[in-house]
Amino acid sequence: MQNKSPILERCDALRRDMSLTNLFRLTCSWGDVPAALYLENGKEVVITYAEYERQAMAYAAYLVNHFGGGKKEKFAAIAMDTCPEWFPAFWGLILAGYNAVLLDFSLSDEKMDYMLGQSGAALLIGKNRRLLTPSVQMVTVDELKAAPAAPSDFAPEFADSVALCTSGTTATSRIFVYDGTAVANQVLSSELLYNACREIIGDGNRKSLAFLPFHHVFGFMVCLMWCSFLGYGNVYLKDRAPQTIVENATRFHIQLLLAVPLLAANLATSLEKKVAKESAGKRAAFRVMKGTSLMLQHVAPKMGRTFARRFLFSSVLDKMLGGDVQCIILGGSHTPGEQMKTLSALGYFTVSGFGMTETAITSVETSQSLRTRVSGSVGMPLSNVEYRVISDGGKENRGEMLIKGRSLHTGQLVDGKLSPPALDGDGWLHTGDVVRLEAGSRMYVEGRVKDVVINESGENVYPDEVEDAFAALGDVEQLCVLGVPTDPNKPLYQEITLVLYLGGKAGDEVYVKGLCARIAQINAKLPVVKQVGRVLVSSEKLPVVNAIKVKRVELRRLIQEKPDAYRELSIRKISALPASAPVEGVKTELVDLEMRRISDQVRKIYAEVLEISEKQIADDAHFIDDLGGDSLQVLSISIRVEETFGFIIPTEEYGRCTTVSGLSRLIYERQHGFQEAKVSTEPVTPISDFKETPEFKAFYKRQQALMADGADNPYFVCHDSPLRDTSIMAGKEVLNFGSYNYVGMSGRPEVMEAAKAAIDRYGTSASGSRLLAGEKSLYQELEREIAQWKHAESALVLVGGHSTNVTVVGNFCGAKDMIVYDALAHNSIEQGCRLSKALSKPFPHNDWKALESILRMQRHKFEKVLIVIEGAYSMDGDIANVPAFVALKKKFGCFLMVDEAHSACVIGKTGGGVDEYFGLEPGDIDLKMGTLSKGLGACGGYLAGPKAIIEYLRYNLPGFVFSVGISPPLAAATLTSIRLLRQDPSIMDRMRFNIRSFMQEAAARNLNTCLASETAIVPILVGKDEDAFLLSNRLREHGVFVPPAVYPAVPRGKARLRFCVISEHKPEQIARALDLLVDLAAQEGIELPPATPLKAAKADPGDATFA
Repeated sequence: MQNKSPILERCDALRRDMSLTNLFRLTCSWGDVPAALYLENGKEVVITYAEYERQAMAYAAYLVNHFGGGKKEKFAAIAMDTCPEWFPAFWGLILAGYNAVLLDFSLSDEKMDYMLGQSGAALLIGKNRRLLTPSVQMVTVDELKAAPAAPSDFAPEFADSVALCTSGTTATSRIFVYDGTAVANQVLSSELLYNACREIIGDGNRKSLAFLPFHHVFGFMVCLMWCSFLGYGNVYLKDRAPQTIVENATRFHIQLLLAVPLLAANLATSLEKKVAKESAGKRAAFRVMKGTSLMLQHVAPKMGRTFARRFLFSSVLDKMLGGDVQCIILGGSHTPGEQMKTLSALGYFTVSGFGMTETAITSVETSQSLRTRVSGSVGMPLSNVEYRVISDGGKENRGEMLIKGRSLHTGQLVDGKLSPPALDGDGWLHTGDVVRLEAGSRMYVEGRVKDVVINESGENVYPDEVEDAFAALGDVEQLCVLGVPTDPNKPLYQEITLVLYLGGKAGDEVYVKGLCARIAQINAKLPVVKQVGRVLVSSEKLPVVNAIKVKRVELRRLIQEKPDAYRELSIRKISALPASAPVEGVKTELVDLEMRRISDQVRKIYAEVLEISEKQIADDAHFIDDLGGDSLQVLSISIRVEETFGFIIPTEEYGRCTTVSGLSRLIYERQHGFQEAKVSTEPVTPISDFKETPEFKAFYKRQQALMADGADNPYFVCHDSPLRDTSIMAGKEVLNFGSYNYVGMSGRPEVMEAAKAAIDRYGTSASGSRLLAGEKSLYQELEREIAQWKHAESALVLVGGHSTNVTVVGNFCGAKDMIVYDALAHNSIEQGCRLSKALSKPFPHNDWKALESILRMQRHKFEKVLIVIEGAYSMDGDIANVPAFVALKKKFGCFLMVDEAHSACVIGKTGGGVDEYFGLEPGDIDLKMGTLSKGLGACGGYLAGPKAIIEYLRYNLPGFVFSVGISPPLAAATLTSIRLLRQDPSIMDRMRFNIRSFMQEAAARNLNTCLASETAIVPILVGKDEDAFLLSNRLREHGVFVPPAVYPAVPRGKARLRFCVISEHKPEQIARALDLLVDLAAQEGIELPPATPLKAAKADPGDATFA
């Protein structure tokens, strides 16, 4: 039978006698294990538990001999900062029969006297003597240290209660008493934590940094009671200066840090400041390392933390808390998520806990999940308590927190007398904290009931939530969000106010101006009801409780009583400039003149793009609906405006470019630093039935209109066979011109055999992320083959084509970057742009000159610029002028990504795509993306490019790291397909022959093939959406399958039949299909648009040359 852990054995022993007497004996039974460690004149000093026991006995004997002892009824107080003498002083009182009252050593003599009176304590232990009521006796810790050893026959009396005090004024401070059973229940929570999370409590005698004040419930219950019971050694500090903390943490190799958010903020902010002073390269490296660490911890928390500590940040940790820290527990107030992320990224297991003077410690987060730990959770209730909420009228799981349990306080001291605990009739404590309880009673603290800000709209705003957002300011010494009444006639309503203390920076106007801009930026991202209305800078430090959190009630009083002590910062530019409002300091007439000048320039641009007279363009005429423009011409408008006025228009602002008045207003606001308000003031009607949503109604109306004549739906039709030149539909063979099986690999015997063999060897699934358990030699072999085929250094295979684009475009660039992409690029690229934090902007289709104009004006404003194009476009079938874009990439120092979903396996000698087709150099394209689901006959996506980029993506790309590996049979099929293409040139020869045959046959019938010439996608222009649907259905009735492409996939009025030509087609099949199309169009009275002269697809070398 396996031996029971010493920790669990001790818990069993304590459970048999739930008293302070037993707790002391179990704690001191650690004997020669170090209990206290500290530096004295640079030398390490160690006090063991055995020595502490002797000291406590000596202190107790001294107190009994000199003051008579407490007889288990009296209270005596301790008022000392955290120090090695705390342990024997506290236990000395208990052993002398005194119940202990823990007081804040920083109290004034007057406040100390009051608290002693409230507790009824007639004795005080402290570092120095104080001016107190004569009836209160005092003993200094130096006198106790000088006491002789306790006589051998000394018999401790053992009191069994301890009292802790809340902070506040003399009128509001309260004293809560815990008997030995309640304290023992607190300590027994270590059993639950040991079983739930070994990072918090593990086997062995660890070392903990004694940072917290021991008169505080967190410091006393956890540092002094729990840690000592577990045999941990407390490392004591001579002061709390950052250098002292670092020196002791690294010198003694601490493994546990119990601290307040203030220390976490100091550590995180100090690190960020040091990084900010480094070179751009080192700053970028730090961001990459931080991102890599967090990403790994999301996937494999323990492995990720170990990797961060040992490899990524080992040198950084040596200058902070050291690399031995197993856990950081934060409590006392809310810790902003960004600071939690920074500490977690370094490899520290960082969690938050919850407790109050009235309840002691009731929860701590134990989850390994990084997302949970940094989300604001303070954990689920410990084994000795339970939680519930009284709803605030909104969500059922949100409201005031109620706590019940065996470890709560058991009484109160009022006027020196013991009173019942502050519980309701059912034993619940009403905490006054506003919380949200999620599954398993996991708690998220959102504020205090008394701190809730009620604005004039009646909304309840919890200041901690707003404060968390402004924690991102980082370099502010103190900040607090609270509600301040502004209208004496409406005292219940308050304005959300941000109060700052800036220290020496308050007089630095350049810093303050930049700070205002950062505040405005953060504020704009908050919901309107939570936005700050005022920003005040205090000339003095903000009042705090226990050096931990700002006293909002007292701060509100100070603001109201001494308004002149606060400088108000202007936040006018946080919201939009009203339509009629002038710029501050500028006369209205001048604003009107400037607006007229801007409007005239905009009208001229409209007229030039639309090729109409300026007189035809009214201020509010809609560019598309009223003036006949289209969405691509809106791009031209935006580019012309950017060239004329010198600023970039984000894609989301294009809606304001559709009228002269709207665009003029946008330009005016940008020139004067104002931003348009994003919030609609129109009333909304809640929708719970999806059928009532506008998007479904529009879809349904359109669907019914297209099917009005009872025609079949040409979408989601079943093909019950491989899609080659023919397929089986409804049991009948049809000619198939809708397949992406460009070179016939799907259904090819060699490919199917390879897939079957892979199933026999690997099974049907990777069964895990490749980063962890899902890697296979097959995948690595496939990636090497792709890299060689694509003339690249390295490659990465992902599970889907669309998702590959979304994840790489969405994550390659950051907030300081820009993405420019072809206006006709695939939906997946647009979705990636929406995901990305970078500014994104389309340019007119295949128009490298328009792109050059954008880059000439904007490149210098961004760190990275990513250009995204396609090798061949899926709706028009045209090939991109890739050499021109390569030249632009090199000229302006950008990154180039080419989506080769429809060019790989279609153009180039071995189907290698644009590289082979244009004869490009390996480094000309930075990211070559392709799919496995088209020409390669499988399913998935890939990225090929320089080793540095691919290796970075391998460890940082969410769509790869957090996804399963590709299915083994698909990988094997793809590998075989690529090798067949590279070994057998006849496959591509047949492909090119069929494309030429189709183009020739279409030209002979005067059919419009849009921009197609050399790709497998050859659209035949039809015109109306309903005509395309009709012809698709009629062709299917006659044994030919061709899918339609209609709006919004293509512009209005440009519907088409999208023929896909593959290597397996035969010339007679192509001729038959086109003949049938012409005949059926004639029968239905549909006039097909005539052919137009083809544009050369391959770039003229001169096109790619720039001055």
